[in-house]
Amino acid sequence: MRLPDELLATLACPSCKGALVFQSRGKPPLPLGEGWGEGLRASTPGSEDELHCEHCRLAYPIRDSVPELLNASARRY
Repeated sequence: MRLPDELLATLACPSCKGALVFQSRGKPPLPLGEGWGEGLRASTPGSEDELHCEHCRLAYPIRDSVPELLNASARRY
C-alpha cells in the first residue's frame, strides 16, 4: 500500500506540529514521503516502525500499517 506524497506531507507531530521522519528498525531515518510505501509494506504487527519528531523527540508507532499519531501512544527517544 502506498499513500500519496501529498497526504504524507500534511502529517505533523500532534504535540509540536513539527515535521515527522519515518524510522524503521535497522534502516536509517527517511524523510516523510521518501521510501514510505516500502516501509509500510514491511510493517507488521509488533514491528519497530515509527514516525519520529526530531523537534520534541517523540516517536509515534506504526501499527498494522497505520500511524498512531496520539500523544498517549508516543514515547520519548
